[in-house]
Amino acid sequence: MSSAILFLTRWPLYEDERRWENRLAAPELVFDPETDRVTYICDENGRRGVGAGTERVYVVPDFDEVDGVLKLVDAVVRDEGPFDHVVAFSESLLDLAATLRERYGIPGANSEETSRFRDKTVMKETLWRAGLRVPRWAPCIAEDQVLAAAEEFGYPVIVKPVRGAGSQGVRKVASAEELRALCAEQSLDDLEIEEFVQGEILHVDGVLDAAGEPLFLCTSRYVSTCLDFEVLGEPLGSVLQTDPAVRGRCEDFAVRCLTALGLRSSAFHLELFDTGEELVFLEVGARVPGADVSYVINDVHGVNMWRLWVDALLGRPVDPPVVVPDRSGGWLIVPGPRLRPLKVTARTPLVGHVPYVYRELVPLVGEVLVPRPGAYATLQGGRFLFRGGTQEQIEAAVRQARAQYRLTTEPAS
Repeated sequence: MSSAILFLTRWPLYEDERRWENRLAAPELVFDPETDRVTYICDENGRRGVGAGTERVYVVPDFDEVDGVLKLVDAVVRDEGPFDHVVAFSESLLDLAATLRERYGIPGANSEETSRFRDKTVMKETLWRAGLRVPRWAPCIAEDQVLAAAEEFGYPVIVKPVRGAGSQGVRKVASAEELRALCAEQSLDDLEIEEFVQGEILHVDGVLDAAGEPLFLCTSRYVSTCLDFEVLGEPLGSVLQTDPAVRGRCEDFAVRCLTALGLRSSAFHLELFDTGEELVFLEVGARVPGADVSYVINDVHGVNMWRLWVDALLGRPVDPPVVVPDRSGGWLIVPGPRLRPLKVTARTPLVGHVPYVYRELVPLVGEVLVPRPGAYATLQGGRFLFRGGTQEQIEAAVRQARAQYRLTTEPAS
């Protein structure tokens, strides 16, 4: 049965020798040309991922100008007829996708359902009411109230945007003085404060079917943390876990969280703390994991999470992937410049020098690196993928890569 699909994209979807931007989400990999009639709504950046000869491509100046996007889609629906599905891979477009489903009566996650995966206060409230362990939290309303919450939780505390991704805007606050300064320097609108939980951070990634049952699950343990990457410039990575006890415990907790949140026909990326005594929910996105997680999953387990997500969303018959449980892999991203353009004078490729590194992206000598806020993969001074060893061997290789990689730069003239 054919499907009329409205696809929203703000990403370049392609691969070349210098980049592999969202290569597994390319339209030719996730849609079926025999059955899927796809109409593309994209901005200028996303247009670069749509083939030059593709029909039904509409470019919007800015997805954040929602009224303009709705006006365009109204015209498209009048010209082309109704759509059966709305697909959006970027987390920042999930709210718009929900709005379009409601506007045109298209099945799929609506705004209320989407808010459970976009609004961090809503997701924690939902899970807390379901009896699942979450950090203590409170919305930021006024300075006195924020300081009182911090005293209740105990310092340090975390202050973060209610809607956000990639640890952007997240602050770890060590004292009342520092918290007062934060309140004085920025608006508290759309921020929350929460308990700091000490423990290792893991992530569970997968795809659920229309009944909320897992089609695929895997667990990884972070090397460093997303916050240290964003704030301190530490390299960030993670390693696929093969210990059945670790996987079983984390994946069971994740599925209980997703069931309470009501996720259906979707990919997900769920982060959690392991304190040594209990698992504590961190946050979840109704999307494929970012950074280089999806590439490692595909290369190690043969699972394209983007395609599996589309299959689940469109209701296609799916044979759940058969995962070899003792296969591990990992990834490491070294951040690039934070403040000003830098020219690369030397770097140390690791393929052939560090065990289990099978792919890398490192800057060329003479290349100018420019600060680019955004997704983890746009902030790189080097990107490395690992596979072929045990979990312990991959973890050791990631540590070796962190110690061995050198990127030498000078100010760009």
